Amino acid sequence: KKTNSAAAAGSAGSTSAAGMGVLSGSTLLASSRLQSAAVLSALTLGVFMIDLKLQELSTGGAGDRPIDPSHGTAPQETPHECSWLYFAAEVLTVAGCMVLPAAFLQLRGKSTKGKSPKLRASSQPSCPPLPSSKLSDAEDSPRSIGGRGTPPSEASTGKSALARFNQAISSAARDGDTRCAERWFNEIRKHGLVPDLVSYNSVIHACARQGDTARASQWMQKMRAIGVMPNTISYNILMDACVKAEDAAGAERWLLQMLEDGIEANEISYATVIHARAKNGDTAKAEGWLQEMLRRGVTPNVVSYNSLIYACGRRGDISGAERWVQEMEARGLEPRVTTYSAVVDACAKSGDVLRAERWMERMIARGVDPNVVSYSTMIDCCAKAEDLERAELWLCKMAERGVQPNAHSFSALISACSKRGNADAAARALRRMEAAGIDGDVVVYGGVLDACAKAGDVVRAKQVFQQMRSCGIRPNVITYSALARPFAHRGDWVEVESMAAEMKSEGLAVNEYFLYVLLLAYSTAKPRQPEKAEVAFLEACRQRVEINKHVSSVLARAVGRARSQELLQVARAPR
Repeated sequence: KKTNSAAAAGSAGSTSAAGMGVLSGSTLLASSRLQSAAVLSALTLGVFMIDLKLQELSTGGAGDRPIDPSHGTAPQETPHECSWLYFAAEVLTVAGCMVLPAAFLQLRGKSTKGKSPKLRASSQPSCPPLPSSKLSDAEDSPRSIGGRGTPPSEASTGKSALARFNQAISSAARDGDTRCAERWFNEIRKHGLVPDLVSYNSVIHACARQGDTARASQWMQKMRAIGVMPNTISYNILMDACVKAEDAAGAERWLLQMLEDGIEANEISYATVIHARAKNGDTAKAEGWLQEMLRRGVTPNVVSYNSLIYACGRRGDISGAERWVQEMEARGLEPRVTTYSAVVDACAKSGDVLRAERWMERMIARGVDPNVVSYSTMIDCCAKAEDLERAELWLCKMAERGVQPNAHSFSALISACSKRGNADAAARALRRMEAAGIDGDVVVYGGVLDACAKAGDVVRAKQVFQQMRSCGIRPNVITYSALARPFAHRGDWVEVESMAAEMKSEGLAVNEYFLYVLLLAYSTAKPRQPEKAEVAFLEACRQRVEINKHVSSVLARAVGRARSQELLQVARAPR
């Protein structure tokens, strides 16, 4: 029996020893396997102690058994009965000694299957775990387990570890987690490794994504200070960050520094600064960078030309936009849907509907499918020209070509209805939008309310306002102003004051738009309400509401020209 129990203990002990051998085989697995060995040792020791106790009971004799008070002697059992009971108990014990450690190892293996060891930055445990290595555990360790196989060179192991750290930094950069990216960078040196260009570029990218151009610049300086030369990607990241921060001059400085360092700028580098200047409407400097790009033998891409076309569009310069499309095609570049949409937008800003339609037709003829932006821009162009019929026509064409309209498409159509004061058409567009399953927003409902105001339809205005609230859309000051305007034109100052109180209860402050409507209600009331108009104006002045020419004009109608001049003097006085 002792031999059996010793063999069981030895078997479990050898399993524990094997666990300890694996532990010493890999530094990364040390903590996890130490726990396994400890649990196995505890299980083995516990089962072995139970076995010893059973042996003691089996050989202890009757003197170890309790005395029966009725007889004064220990109860007697037959030797045959005793022998089989203890033998069965010891068999179960030995089985437990073998099964329990094996079961533990099986469960442990399932819980960790497919998972490689993960490290955390020692300074901040909140960082995500280090990405798994593509190498096996044996390859990742200085020597393969049990001495089998050939250990990899230190250089290959170091490269693998550095690649994992770089992957962790890159992942943190994509998540916009600058602190975690920097912590992982610091972990590289703690592990005796040297950061490379990828390490620095990833940290710079993390700072750039957060809009922290100053910190990104500091990391660039650190990189240069230790002799790691930045590449094209390094500078492109910084230039892109400057563009997002509305710093066109900063983007240009980095491009000039890049060229000064003898690093070749690519089409992305130039496209970035061209976009930066075009975004600010500075077409002259944007064109200058395009010419510099061509002078250095770098072929412009579609993005560069689209930026210039966009800049022309912002100014409503249709001829300029068309000229850049022609030059683009002359260089063998195919205009994209974004290119044509930018030209249509230029036409929209000028209110040239016919020219915009020609570019839409040209796009379709060239085999380029207009998207929702193209059609929405076209509808907006019709709205600016107050051409409601054409706006509705283009919405129908959009549906015919299978392009799903969005909220902006209907907002542009409703804007056309608003400019014409056509409340029926505006309400019809709103119903079409709901039928298409598109959720409206405060801008859409505000446009319908504006159409109702111009039509003087107070009943429908209230219905639309309640519909907006039932959809869970919170009205803003512009919405309240549009709702109150038809009541103001009727001189219903009581209703307008009620809306002002409701607006205040929702935490919305009166601005120049609502002040105009309120004063308009007092001026058109019968009789006029000059005292109330004066109180409302002075209160608005105390709240530092902007007093524009429209407010000044309606104030004169409400209180009289002479008194309005006095009140305006009070408003202009330094506070």
